[in-house]
Amino acid sequence: MPWAASLLLGGGSFVIGAVSPLYDSYVPPLLQRHLGSSALVGGAMGIDNVLALCLVPLVGALSDATRSRLGRRIPYLLAALPVTAIALAAIPFADRLGLLALLLAMIVTDVAIAVWRAPFLALLADLIPSIHRPKTEGILGVAMCLGAMLVLGGARSLSGQPALPFALGGALTLGVWLVYVFALREPAGARPAEERTVVIAPFRSLREALTGKDGGAIRFFSACLLFHMAFQSFSSWFTIHGSERFHTSVANASLGFIAVAISTLVGSMPAGWLGARYGRRRMTLIGLAGMTLACVLMHFVPTLTAAVGVLFLFGLSWSIPVANLPPMAFELGTTARAGALAGAFLLVQSAAGVLGPALVGGWFDLTGSRRPLFLLLAAFLAGAFGLLATLQPGFGEPSATDPDRIIGGTPA
Repeated sequence: MPWAASLLLGGGSFVIGAVSPLYDSYVPPLLQRHLGSSALVGGAMGIDNVLALCLVPLVGALSDATRSRLGRRIPYLLAALPVTAIALAAIPFADRLGLLALLLAMIVTDVAIAVWRAPFLALLADLIPSIHRPKTEGILGVAMCLGAMLVLGGARSLSGQPALPFALGGALTLGVWLVYVFALREPAGARPAEERTVVIAPFRSLREALTGKDGGAIRFFSACLLFHMAFQSFSSWFTIHGSERFHTSVANASLGFIAVAISTLVGSMPAGWLGARYGRRRMTLIGLAGMTLACVLMHFVPTLTAAVGVLFLFGLSWSIPVANLPPMAFELGTTARAGALAGAFLLVQSAAGVLGPALVGGWFDLTGSRRPLFLLLAAFLAGAFGLLATLQPGFGEPSATDPDRIIGGTPA
């Protein structure tokens, strides 16, 4: 198990966990001071998903073709992480200058994040042997939870000074960047097979990533889309649904999110180890089944207290696909195509963030009720389970002849 590389990658995951909830929690109130319409606020908050859809897969494929003294992926991280930190810290100061300045700071932050996300994920394939990737993903999940808990807890303590939570997020990002400047290195040389690979155009590379493996890739990514649609819809709608259903405040309903965060923190590392031991596809199916069961139970639970307990099961189950799906994606091509595969995976994730909440919200408008939220999530998850179940056993596992499985000359 390459612990040093795994812990270094945990730094990037820590930044994602710190920046995303800070941005999602503290930017909407700033926008609301300038925009009277909730729809306009929602549209402005959707800028990050639009930019991710446009930039992340393109940059991921471009990183496959990058050749530099620092490697293929690291230049993107070292260039974009400090911009992320500075732009994030600048958001509350831009707010004082007016709406256009605030939107500009948001766009710079979103573009910077979009530039380094896919190369960062591709480093999982570059630095971690395939057989260990689910375990490393488990470590990344823990790092992401710790980042979110640290920055949200710190932001709550600093809430009297609106600029300080953003400064905290920027400082944490700069700290990880400094570690990467001195410690993060890519492998010295590519494998011969990778050196012979001809670099192809980014859009063609992305298309091949999405449609390879004789149709298996499209089913896999479709399952990923439905899985992420379920979780993104839960994230977007649960507090409103919970406050209405259980006749309580949004703050009390957010206890459900805390239960999911704690269970994800508990479950992430075991999820990766179980995937490495018993198979990624098999454990992902178990996780999807557990999430589906939790959603069905959530439709019937009578109290918020009972809901928090069921959502703990939901979070434990969710941590299993989160740890095992990215390593499965990298088995759809060679390491030389890791950037395109990472871009395709993140493209699907971003598309889910746009489609899932919108479709669920449309259903609510059509029926006039938010009560069936968890039945809709269960339908998404059942669809993901069905698609993944159609793939052959062993799909997404390292090949028995893969050199990544050889450790010290002995098959791992």
